[in-house]
Amino acid sequence: MDPVLIVLRGNAATGKTSVASSLQKRLGTTNVILVQQDITEEHTDTQTQVIQKLVNYGKKHFHYVILDGVLPKKTYGKMLQELIDDFGSQQLVYYFNDSFEQTLEYNEQKIQPHDIDKLKSWWIESDVLSDSDVKLENGGIEQYSDQIIDDINDLPLF
Repeated sequence: MDPVLIVLRGNAATGKTSVASSLQKRLGTTNVILVQQDITEEHTDTQTQVIQKLVNYGKKHFHYVILDGVLPKKTYGKMLQELIDDFGSQQLVYYFNDSFEQTLEYNEQKIQPHDIDKLKSWWIESDVLSDSDVKLENGGIEQYSDQIIDDINDLPLF
């Protein structure tokens, strides 16, 4: 089986990391490399290089590469498209498309919630990479994880 790239993008506090962790457990921790991008506007050139290297390493050594982060299109779009293209038909791209109000509810459930003013300053409305991104909205960790597992099972076997 060729390695599969799973990209989980969206605004802060929308559940991406929780879904990524759920997928890692369900797919087997030894089969998955989880690459995460934290929110920061500093050192984006270095972050881009590190993400590319980790994803390429994952492609050679794991069955699944999960890339999780806000990953704004303006900053990371070109790099993301190159990674997606490199995986060919073995890639799935998701955008967590919850409203700001829903994000505030998720944020309140976090152990260390983000400051609301910070969330507002980070917010990007519908920052999809392309029309083929699968938009996830108004669901939960289990529902999203089930959908992604089903989508993995629907990928071509070559």
